[in-house]
Amino acid sequence: IPTILEETVDGAVNKYWHIENRIWIGDSLRFHVNHQCFMLGSTYSISLRARFTGKTHPVTYWFEIKGDTATEGYKDNKPLYCPQQSAADGWVTCSGDFVVDENYDFTSSPEIVLVTQDENDSTGYVDWDFDDVSIKFKSGPAAGLEVGGSDAARWAVNSDVHITSSTLHGQDAQDGRVKAVSQKANGNVVLELENPITPVFSEKETPGYGVEIAVTSRNIKIIGEDDGTYNGGYLQVFHTPGVAQVIEGVEFFNMGQSSRKNRFAIQLLYNGNVEGTSISSNSIRKSNMRCISVDGTANATIASNVGAGIAGHCFYFDRISADNMVIDNLASNMNNIINWNNRIDGWDDYDADGFAIWSPFNHFIGNVAAGGHKRGFRYYLDWRTLGEDLINVGPNMRRNPIGTFKDNKAHSNFRQGFHLADFEQFFQFRDPENVPVFENLSAYRNREQGIYVMNCVHCEFNGGFLSDNQKGIEIRRSDGITLQDFVIQGQTELFKNYVTDNNSHKLCGHSSWTSEGIHMMGTLWRLGDQDPGFGLRVKNVVLSGFDKLKEYYDNCPSTEPIGLSADTHYGAHFDYKTSFENVTVDDGRGIILDGCRASSYGYPDIAFNDIDGSLDPDKSASNGFLVTDQPYMTGLFGDSCKSTAGCMSYCAEICLGMVTFFTERFGTENYKLKVTDTASGLSIDIPGNVRTYNERWNTYAYDGQRTFAASLPAGNYTAEFVDEFGNTVWPTYAEEQWAQAADCSGGVSIGDVTFIKPALDAATECADMIRNGDSANRTEVTPWLHTKWYGEIVNELKPGEGIDGGNAIAMDRTYHWTGIAQNLNSMCTDAREGEWYEFSAWMKMTDANGNPSTNIDPNREWWRNQAPIMTITDRQYRDVSTKQHLYNAEHRNLAALARPYNNTEWGHIHGIFKMPTSPRLWFELERAPDNVKFLLDNASLTPLTCNRDGLVRNGNLETNDSLYWDIWGGGDVVLDFLPGVGPNGGNALKSSSRVHHSWTQSQVLNTDCVNAGDRIAFSAKIKTSVDCLIYSWDSNQRCNDIFFHTDKDNVREYHRVGYITADTPDEGGWHHVHGIHIHSENGEKPDLAKLYFADANPNWDVYTADVKAYVLEQNCQALVENPDMEEKDLYWTYTDRDRSKVKVITPGAGGSGHALRLYDRDHSWRG
Repeated sequence: IPTILEETVDGAVNKYWHIENRIWIGDSLRFHVNHQCFMLGSTYSISLRARFTGKTHPVTYWFEIKGDTATEGYKDNKPLYCPQQSAADGWVTCSGDFVVDENYDFTSSPEIVLVTQDENDSTGYVDWDFDDVSIKFKSGPAAGLEVGGSDAARWAVNSDVHITSSTLHGQDAQDGRVKAVSQKANGNVVLELENPITPVFSEKETPGYGVEIAVTSRNIKIIGEDDGTYNGGYLQVFHTPGVAQVIEGVEFFNMGQSSRKNRFAIQLLYNGNVEGTSISSNSIRKSNMRCISVDGTANATIASNVGAGIAGHCFYFDRISADNMVIDNLASNMNNIINWNNRIDGWDDYDADGFAIWSPFNHFIGNVAAGGHKRGFRYYLDWRTLGEDLINVGPNMRRNPIGTFKDNKAHSNFRQGFHLADFEQFFQFRDPENVPVFENLSAYRNREQGIYVMNCVHCEFNGGFLSDNQKGIEIRRSDGITLQDFVIQGQTELFKNYVTDNNSHKLCGHSSWTSEGIHMMGTLWRLGDQDPGFGLRVKNVVLSGFDKLKEYYDNCPSTEPIGLSADTHYGAHFDYKTSFENVTVDDGRGIILDGCRASSYGYPDIAFNDIDGSLDPDKSASNGFLVTDQPYMTGLFGDSCKSTAGCMSYCAEICLGMVTFFTERFGTENYKLKVTDTASGLSIDIPGNVRTYNERWNTYAYDGQRTFAASLPAGNYTAEFVDEFGNTVWPTYAEEQWAQAADCSGGVSIGDVTFIKPALDAATECADMIRNGDSANRTEVTPWLHTKWYGEIVNELKPGEGIDGGNAIAMDRTYHWTGIAQNLNSMCTDAREGEWYEFSAWMKMTDANGNPSTNIDPNREWWRNQAPIMTITDRQYRDVSTKQHLYNAEHRNLAALARPYNNTEWGHIHGIFKMPTSPRLWFELERAPDNVKFLLDNASLTPLTCNRDGLVRNGNLETNDSLYWDIWGGGDVVLDFLPGVGPNGGNALKSSSRVHHSWTQSQVLNTDCVNAGDRIAFSAKIKTSVDCLIYSWDSNQRCNDIFFHTDKDNVREYHRVGYITADTPDEGGWHHVHGIHIHSENGEKPDLAKLYFADANPNWDVYTADVKAYVLEQNCQALVENPDMEEKDLYWTYTDRDRSKVKVITPGAGGSGHALRLYDRDHSWRG
């Protein structure tokens, strides 16, 4: 039982309650209070002082008010939790506020208890002292509203009014009925309401962002029948082009039919041009489906309408609505009656936005969205134009110019105030003046972002006010953004007190949510040469209150005036060109941006351009840069830089240009980029940075690189990569990329940096360009990459599964365009550019269960994705004079699967090609069917020397496969390796399923050792499935000839270089086709040289064997080749194919082996 004790403090006697001998946590003070003293909607303050003895560790306690309620049963409310305190703390005051709701609507006097969290232990329960216990009325509901500058005659007794929300939630909007109207001497009107309302923000105390008050009663009423099914009436103007419609001053109640297509409260449906139409001054309340839906209609005026308590979107504008004037409308308190399960298929009314805008062509001026279930205003521009029934009727909508969008307000929306997505107008006009402009936007008290910008290209935000949002403006995947003439506030004390007093939702609703005034990107999203090239320009902007936000809500992990997005940086590197001019940041901590936090998620090299010195904490600079406070950012600037709060440094009176080197990730962990100022001798060591998510990301060929970025003033510099010992090294490749020049003069530019590379012994270091290609010594999968962006499993080491029992590499694939890849050493590709290399790799293809794939067909064209090929991708500059933009150039089908292919055995991927070069080059094995998995081993890329005595390789198929051979032309020609069917029991190749006379066997040749004027001898054995006519030009009957093709600098030559001379085939019907070709100047050292066979009927199969090509060395003592015909008709031909014939006869003159007979001559000069 509590007792009253007293003590003397500062000469005064103080009495207090004392409790001892406690045996339960609820042994405490208990009171019963008059339940009629709790007034619904009112705010009360609880306060007390407490101390305890008897334990050494801290103890907590809380208030409970409990009893039977009118509607909620027995309720045990806990309106106040007190923080932990210790016995040594002595007297501690605990206080707080709570709002009386239905849980406090007691039917009898409730009991008030203080409960302490001090379960029994070896020391027993504590003894408590309590003093100054009170529960006091703080504030109550408002009896009415005072409206400034209004006329009492405009307000009628018994009129219904709607008051928008003062909180983060539209559901806190209120409705009332006017009981009395009176005019005050100051010109204001007082509206007394029948029932009190919760106090709201007024324009007087919060200028510019008070609540809206709307009369919702009208003299004309259309009321839908309420049968409990959410299916009321609907008003639809349907297919009436050219007819002006006037719907004004009507109250629509319980209209619209839930989740039913084209059954909205008011709808203009496919009317075309209805100039003169006015849908104005209407009230739409408790709609079951939208307020006003404008579909396929143009030139209507939608003005001064009020929508309140709406299911689905309130104001909706479809993709083919245009030139409608949407002015001074109010959308309030959209609800979630429509959800994913009861939505209309193809429509998203479950989002329930205030204004859902799918067309760029309408005009929005002076509208208010207060309480969207998701968003206030939501623009979403589709990449196509969808018309009636969502049928595609036109092109990309994103590139069209938008209408006027100004003076609009958004507050109390569950997610964003303004959601502005997919504005690509810039790409149509390429005019920085002809871009989307958003003017004078106000967004406040939105639970997430005030303005959310997604894929907005070269957009301007001119004028605005942002306050009490989780994030003021968030910019994502957008470039070329201008933000000017804005006031951006964090949490205001007024709003903090309001939500505390009314027990409403607060900012920082999740412990992971940060709060920023400007939440911006750190990397450019669009990197093309036609893109804006800059990220963000901020001008005439004031940011304040973010230091207070952290003070108010310590659960917020970070509250900053400016913050960087953690999920759009592609290379652990800041390159989002940003400039500030006349920007004021009011922050008691001195923080503009938290560089330490930004560095932790991938931005270690921030550089903000301060055009006029407004960010200088000392206000003494005329210009400068705000950079990450690290030696590699400031080390060349001497005393120009000073550290500021948030791990940043302000460097005065400098302008910086930025160059970035993207390199191989693997093996470069300890590398640094050493940059030396040649004038001062000062140098900085710039660390490399990578983004690390998971193994899939780290080995992704298109990303996951290591970046080294240098931000430098004008001057001359050297740059080199060094290891941890200071040795000059090379990181496999280094893509040099320059940022667009900053909005200042004097930064480093292209040509100012000289790169130092280590020495290279190409003969040894470039002998095999593939690393970790041999399974015998393989212990890991790096540096192998992949080109899949999905899944977690990528390249895996498979011990013992290699071709010779070593360790293979497996790749899990889903899509045919993905594969396993590796970067090549760019110093080697530079040194060996234009030289011939031979690629070889062995692969097995399996299904998801590891069984041999049954759908591999090497005879299909590569683009049909039926067998693996090797592709080389090289990165090229759009403009080498600026080095700002790179693109991928792909060289496909440089190696393919040799025949025969057996799906249960290892397949050989093989090919030869001339080595290209670029800042970065990688090869990839790709294009096998979807869901085929790869097992890789024994990969190599080695020099291929030119052999004048043997230009054709594997000509007699001594490798027992089709190595070096492929098909000329297109189509799904089948190439078969035939053992033992060639001349004298040798091997042969057969091409079948031909659909063109030239689609037959072919081979790429290395002819770099052949000079212009050299004679090349070609020879082969050939036959067809149907006997051909040797001496005919008839395209349906003639035989195949040998052709030689060269391509040099896009100059292409095609030469018929071999014919069948004699009508005397070898055993088995094999004809000898041969000839001599004099190499041309255009063909010398070509980009491509290729031998192929052509002219046989496309319906015939073609067989080849014993193919040769070699240089006939000059011999001026013996000008005639094969003079004694001992090699039969080799090198000999005829003057005209169809005017004479040749036969090999035996014996020759003087008993020699052979001679040639010419017969069926039709003229004396045939020979």
